[in-house]
Amino acid sequence: MSAKRRHRGFTLIELLMVVVIFGIGASLAAPSFGTLLGNYRVRAGSESILNGLYLARAEAIRRNSPVSFTLGAAGSGWTIAQVAPATTIQTRADGESPGVATASSTASRTLTFLANGMVDTTPATRLEQVTVSSAVANTETRRINIFGGGLIRMCDPAVATANDPRRC
Repeated sequence: MSAKRRHRGFTLIELLMVVVIFGIGASLAAPSFGTLLGNYRVRAGSESILNGLYLARAEAIRRNSPVSFTLGAAGSGWTIAQVAPATTIQTRADGESPGVATASSTASRTLTFLANGMVDTTPATRLEQVTVSSAVANTETRRINIFGGGLIRMCDPAVATANDPRRC
């Protein structure tokens, strides 16, 4: 057997240095990862509400009957129901977009689409605007505007450029 043996592998000090470097990198990336996750949740929650509104409008036209859209008490949940006869068409639970909060522009969280796809404007208070935000600091906010003619538009209140289509 030879006097010189070749050792392979890593020493304990080398492994500890790699773990320390990964730990420092992870601690630097954690705050931006939290913001990124919060932004994804806001986008998912606002797109869910937007799709629910589109579905309620389409169902009102398809059924040739008024259909209501009711925003959940918290989060991004909603319920779509035919007005008469009272039939629930589709629901989405509030907890499906965790950490997302919604606020409506009025005390009412309900609006009704008429058979022609337009919004019923007879109630004095109806859902006209929904703001979707997150509890995570430095995250985006989305606003959904519902107009009387049945137009539904999502925008970003932080965009101030005049020609930007994301502007409110």
